[in-house]
Amino acid sequence: MASPFNYPPPGGAPNVNSSNPLRPFYGVPVESPLQSSYHHLELMEDDFAAQQHYQQELNSQAVTRQMLRVGAIKFATLALSLPFENAHTLLQVQYMPTDEHNANGDESEDSRADQERRDEEFRRAQEEEEEEEDDDYYGSGPAGGTGYYSSERRNRRDSIPSPRSSATRLGPSASVFHERKHFDQSGYLVRTDVYDEDSRPAFQLAPLTGGVWSTITTLAKHPTEGYFAPWKGHFANWIYEMLHLVAQPTLEATLNDTFGLYDDTIPLTQLDRVGPNFATMVVSHVVVGFVLSPLELIRTRLVVQSNSPTHRKYSGVFNCLTTIISEEGVSALWGGVNLVPTLAYHILTPLFTNSIPLVIERVFNIDADNSPFFYHLADLALNTVDLLIRLPVETVRKRLQLQIQAKIPGKRYETVVETRKRPYVGMIDAIYRIIHEEGGQNKRLTKKTKEKAGSESWYSSLAVRRLYTGLGMHLTTNVAMFIVSAVATRDHEGDEW
Repeated sequence: MASPFNYPPPGGAPNVNSSNPLRPFYGVPVESPLQSSYHHLELMEDDFAAQQHYQQELNSQAVTRQMLRVGAIKFATLALSLPFENAHTLLQVQYMPTDEHNANGDESEDSRADQERRDEEFRRAQEEEEEEEDDDYYGSGPAGGTGYYSSERRNRRDSIPSPRSSATRLGPSASVFHERKHFDQSGYLVRTDVYDEDSRPAFQLAPLTGGVWSTITTLAKHPTEGYFAPWKGHFANWIYEMLHLVAQPTLEATLNDTFGLYDDTIPLTQLDRVGPNFATMVVSHVVVGFVLSPLELIRTRLVVQSNSPTHRKYSGVFNCLTTIISEEGVSALWGGVNLVPTLAYHILTPLFTNSIPLVIERVFNIDADNSPFFYHLADLALNTVDLLIRLPVETVRKRLQLQIQAKIPGKRYETVVETRKRPYVGMIDAIYRIIHEEGGQNKRLTKKTKEKAGSESWYSSLAVRRLYTGLGMHLTTNVAMFIVSAVATRDHEGDEW
């Protein structure tokens, strides 16, 4: 029986002219509905992924442009305010002791008392010696007689200056032979009087007794500082502000999501339970501020150091960071005497800043919409209390940041203003020393310095005045902001005026 199919000849190619009986029954395989849906979903996922990638690229570009724009604006605004902040820093850290403590913290109370006692004994001995010489030279008659000279010649004698000066009558006990001189390791004299103009280094400013603007002009006119000196530490300040601007809200949002709290964009005054959100806000500020505190340390040292090329210790931000690590160790960036004031400052700052609106609305029961004038007045009062608490902490913190406890000695840190040579032990010791050594009215300022300073501030005679350096500038700013806010809301609060 013959097969109905035509097979190709054995060992050869198929016969193309022959017809294959299976050809009419062949077709393209058809996919099942399930496979078709899978294929369609894959195409949709690819399109969605492509769109997401394109959207992410657009978002990343938009975020980058936004960050560059914010960074440029921040850089410009900080450049405008930085000269005033740097001048305020110099006024805070300069050492201006009173009369009895003008030894830069090097001499003890006993040594100064001994020196005064020796001077008093020498003065009395000199007076007795002069009286004996007058009696021997002019003589004295019995019963109060005038001796050899008459009263007329004696009066003429009193009008003639003594032929022997006090310099020729100095004895071994003279105070000039008992003065303590201080020398460094190289044998050079060390200046102990901060008001001595003759021994002041050429790269150092005279005691700054004026305000912030006077400090800026003095710094700009100084030969070794120049007009760009008020902008020292600008790059470190900009890096700190940008990192804080990004890190703090991110950490706060993360904490709120972790504990299931409300969105951090909602104002605290509109929340029923303020405590948890307020706690995450303060914690985020403290953590970020503590982590970024080395940048504040670098900024303070760059601002206060001398700009003289031969005396400048740090050339920039990164050089300052590496020098601190190599000389003082990594622990000096966060620990040591800077730990307590850093934590105190970064706790008090967000605590007062964010609690003031809550206190006004929930404690004083003053609404910003109904009583804007009294609202701004209460804000001015609470901001003044904030200044009275935070300024001493800020002053002590900046002074402690200048203390270099190098394990490996390097180049000497020369400052543009006089600072205390003897280091503070800690925060409490610094507050005590500032009040004890620099408190009260300073009488050692020369007449020329007093003329430059003009009228003294109302708190110049207070013992705590050095802890509140720059208080007038901050109060003026707060009062100006209050006046602007009050004038802006005058139309809405006409009955209150």
